[in-house]
Amino acid sequence: MNMLLHHVLCLIFHVVSSSQYGTETIETLMPNVKVVKVDLRIFTETQVPLLCGDSYQDTEVIWMKDSEREGQGNQIQVTVEEMMGGNYSCHNTAGDYLNHTLVLVQDIPSPNRMRRVLEKSHDADEDEYIRCLAKNYNGTFHCFWKKTTYRTSAVVALVQVGQFSGRNFSCSVHSDGAGLTCEDLDSCSFAEEVSRIDLTVYFRSNYLLEDYTVTPFYIREIVETDKIHITKVEGNTFQWGYPATWSLPCSYYPLTFQVKVVHARESCDSEKWVLLKETKETKFTVIHSSKRYRFCLRAKDELVDRPWCQWTDYEVKHQHKKH
Repeated sequence: MNMLLHHVLCLIFHVVSSSQYGTETIETLMPNVKVVKVDLRIFTETQVPLLCGDSYQDTEVIWMKDSEREGQGNQIQVTVEEMMGGNYSCHNTAGDYLNHTLVLVQDIPSPNRMRRVLEKSHDADEDEYIRCLAKNYNGTFHCFWKKTTYRTSAVVALVQVGQFSGRNFSCSVHSDGAGLTCEDLDSCSFAEEVSRIDLTVYFRSNYLLEDYTVTPFYIREIVETDKIHITKVEGNTFQWGYPATWSLPCSYYPLTFQVKVVHARESCDSEKWVLLKETKETKFTVIHSSKRYRFCLRAKDELVDRPWCQWTDYEVKHQHKKH
């Protein structure tokens, strides 16, 4: 009796799981790529229709998946269980390739949805898995992420940017797979931004698909100056210039600099500073009696409230003059 009840319950669960999600959960991400959206917290089976092509209506078509025969006919249905998607290719009877459809599986959105591909850094906001920065106002920005230890092989499947802003972007994924760079093809650095940039990145890990959306932003909200390069040191006098990556002319994009002097054994982040001062000049003379100290320098946009860039430091070791 207990065994019979167990089989009945399993059958009911199977029917509910299968019928809960029909063809309405299947979306086309891009040509030749279909996405089955399911709730991965429960067992699911989804019937996915595949079409080899309208031009193959009168062709004898054979479908293959991982070198195994999957079906026959120009249009067939395949069963996708949970995350078991696949790459389905169709061929003629001679074995010639005709077309293919990649079927991916995506967990349906929910507040408690588990993230498997990317992880947040310790200082990230609640929903910040991707961080974007710009080195200037020229319309180019860079985004970075960190993969989880068990999804390091995940790759970017699609980048959607500027869809809602109406701006035209070109994006490329970095060679290490840990970020991307996007360029606004219609950018004019002197023009005021009238719309925020929307960005969504889709990652594929085997046949699992996850999307990560960045909170829409203006370039001016993500600008962070490159580190400053100290060009000349004479005694206690230091000189530097604007970063090569910064927007020109400097008169239109002015920077303000922060100078900090700490003891040689301290880091630039130390609160035990000897001198702390802001300046718009690119030259500074330290008046300090110590023979050894650390000179620290950083910059930020003078007109926009953005964080300071990383410190550049120079350790001074004056030698005693011999008489």
